[in-house]
Amino acid sequence: MSLGPPLVDVPNVKRKTTSEAQQILTAAGFKVSVQKAPFNLGLNIVAAQDPGAGQKVKPGSTIVITVL
Repeated sequence: MSLGPPLVDVPNVKRKTTSEAQQILTAAGFKVSVQKAPFNLGLNIVAAQDPGAGQKVKPGSTIVITVL
């Protein structure tokens, strides 16, 4: 009986630029969904991510990043 692929840690991309965060997450095997914060300031800096850094998720999961 297999439990599927091993879970992987989500990298921390907070305070990175949107493009840096996308590169890091994509390289780690994740899909990325970018949301603009409701109080978007046009800074292109990641303010939050879900799931959070260090959480264990399936490879290929979608990580939602919220940018300022």
